[in-house]
Amino acid sequence: MITLTLNLSESLLSIFRDMGCPKQETCRILVKTGTSVRQVLIDQGISPLLVPMVFLDNRKISVDTPLETDAVLTLHGPLAGG
Repeated sequence: MITLTLNLSESLLSIFRDMGCPKQETCRILVKTGTSVRQVLIDQGISPLLVPMVFLDNRKISVDTPLETDAVLTLHGPLAGG
């Protein structure tokens, strides 16, 4: 098992607040070694479609990346602007 610290961006937190399902900005979870980011999102009740950018210890990764060691996973929701 590995320990992940999940950090959710404000844009993602806003989506969950608007849905009436607020989430914590930061939490720690245990997952099985080799679990993909996509599976972590699904297990946490977060649609992978809501997370276009994922960082693992400050390095951008794909949602299909398997997780092998304790790490900080930062999830960024949709961004808008001009």
